[in-house]
Amino acid sequence: MRIDFGTWMLRLFTYVAMAFLFFPIAITLLVSINPNEFILPPTGVTMEWFRAAWTSSKFVDAMVVSLVLGIVATLSANALALLAVLALVRYNFPGKAFVNLLIMSPILIPATIFSLALYVFLARIGLGGSITSLVIGHTIHVLPFAVRILAASLQNFDTSLEEAARNVGASGTRTLFSITLPVIKTGLISSLTLCFVLSWNDFPISVFLAPPGWTPLPVELYSYIKYQYDAVGAALASSLIILSAIAIIILDRATGIRRAIRGEAPGVKS
Repeated sequence: MRIDFGTWMLRLFTYVAMAFLFFPIAITLLVSINPNEFILPPTGVTMEWFRAAWTSSKFVDAMVVSLVLGIVATLSANALALLAVLALVRYNFPGKAFVNLLIMSPILIPATIFSLALYVFLARIGLGGSITSLVIGHTIHVLPFAVRILAASLQNFDTSLEEAARNVGASGTRTLFSITLPVIKTGLISSLTLCFVLSWNDFPISVFLAPPGWTPLPVELYSYIKYQYDAVGAALASSLIILSAIAIIILDRATGIRRAIRGEAPGVKS
C-alpha cells in the first residue's frame, strides 16, 4: 500500500512527539534503579532508592494526605458531574452552552494561572490556607474530566429503562441507583479512576492551596528535590508513574476505556 508524503510526515511527527514525551520518563526510571544515581548509563540495578523513598516518614505522611484528598475530591467531583450531566445531556435550557463552557474552563486555562486565581478567590472569601480550599481546588480540577466521561456514557442511554422503572412506582432516587448508575457503570468506574489519578498527581493546585501540615505527595516531592541531590526523588517519581500506568491498564482491561469514552456500556443504544 502506497503512503503519501503527508501521511508519512504525520507519522514521523507523531513518533518524534511520543519520543519527546517519553524520554524524561525513561531517564527517571533509569536513574531510580542506578547505583550511581545520576551517572548514566547505569552500571547495575538497585532497589535502595525505592526502599528509602517508601520508608521515609515525610513521604508516607504525604501519601496519606494525597490518598484522602484524592478519594474525597473524586467522589465529590463525580457526584457533581452526574447531576450536571443529567441536566446538560437531557434538557435544553437558556445558557446551556455557557454552563458547559464554565465547567470545562479548568482545562482550558493554563494550570498555574487557574491555580493562582483560585487561591486569590478562596482567600478573599475566607477559605485560604484551609483543607476545605484544597479539596475544592482538586474537585474543580477533576470535574471537567468526570463530566466528559459521564456525558459520553449518558449520550446514548436508553431512557425507556428509566421510564419503565418509574411506571411501576420507583422513585427518582431509586431509579437513579437501580437503573441509571448500573447501566453507566463502565463510564462511572473510568471516571472515578481517572479523577483519582489526576488528583493524586496534581501539583499546581496543591502547591498554591495546601495548608500547613497537609502537604500532598507531589508538593513534598518537589520540596525534597529542591534541596536533596540523590535518586530518592527519582525512585518516588518512578513509583507514581508505575502505579498510574498500572491503574490505567487495569481499568482498560476491566472496563475498556475506549468503550467508556464512547458510551458503549451495556444497556445503551448502539
